[in-house]
Amino acid sequence: MKVIDLKALGKNRISFYLALEEYLLGDLTEDLFFLWDIPSSIVIGRNQLLYGEVNLPFVRAHNIPVYRRPSGGGAIFADENCFMYSFLSREYNRETLNQKFLSKLSEALKNLGLDITFSGRNDLLFMGKKFSGTAILQTPKGSILHGTFLYDTDIAMLVEALTVDPDKIISKGIKSVSERVINLKPYLKLSKYELMDYLNNFFADSFYRLTEEELLRVRQIEQKYLDPAWIEGKKPPFTVKTSRRFPYGKIEVFVNVRKNLIESLTIAGDFFEKRPIGEFTEHFRNIPFSETAVSEVLDKVSFGDFIEGSTNDDIRSLLSEGGINSEKNSSL
Repeated sequence: MKVIDLKALGKNRISFYLALEEYLLGDLTEDLFFLWDIPSSIVIGRNQLLYGEVNLPFVRAHNIPVYRRPSGGGAIFADENCFMYSFLSREYNRETLNQKFLSKLSEALKNLGLDITFSGRNDLLFMGKKFSGTAILQTPKGSILHGTFLYDTDIAMLVEALTVDPDKIISKGIKSVSERVINLKPYLKLSKYELMDYLNNFFADSFYRLTEEELLRVRQIEQKYLDPAWIEGKKPPFTVKTSRRFPYGKIEVFVNVRKNLIESLTIAGDFFEKRPIGEFTEHFRNIPFSETAVSEVLDKVSFGDFIEGSTNDDIRSLLSEGGINSEKNSSL
């Protein structure tokens, strides 16, 4: 595997690494790996609502920047005492990607004396607690598997910075975020940068350093990840809102109804997309807000083709909870 050597660049904004992923995917011919050296930051998933995931007054008071990544999944807090990582591949199968790269990462840590296990849809655990969560982005040019690595993160700051979904905590049978995550520093003899060097060397068949021209191109791409419109997103208009946590993630549904016609349907959450969710919701535009009309759409299109692990019954039940059969909606 070729490792992109970024050591000479020092710390960079999250947006730089997102842009680097996009740039490298443009002409991907072999598996690539690189590590992110970052300042304190928050990163939310592509389909999350900023105001529902981040404690905005807190992060603004502490000057913590917020970014949005193009992959799905949940919000993360990462500070200068942790790091992040990316694997890029032409492989598209999610199970194969996880097995190929996360098993290798686990092997690297087991060589350091840590017994690493897998849990849930995207977590790496040590002593039963999460130290790394991952997300996958699939594009026509290849796939990205990226994740966090808690080395010595300020857990108290993490808890304060994120607006934690109580359902998520309850579903995992824990009392607080601090009880389900763990830093690895106390269990390693390596400093953060020594650990990063170790991982780079472990994965590297060869190293590559970006040219000045490549860095310029990455900086140009980076601007779109710094665009406030991309980071903040839009609060979806709605007359009906409902949400539920499923095993594959939280789904929030916003339906804007006028004269009993669906003007827009927006789906947000920390799920993982198989295809852009907007392609699914477009099928509901301008149809009656009725069980019959929704069923006719779901007879033709599968929710599971867009959100990993989901079924048509999931979206049907959410819309029913939103009052799709109630008489009061007939005049909306």
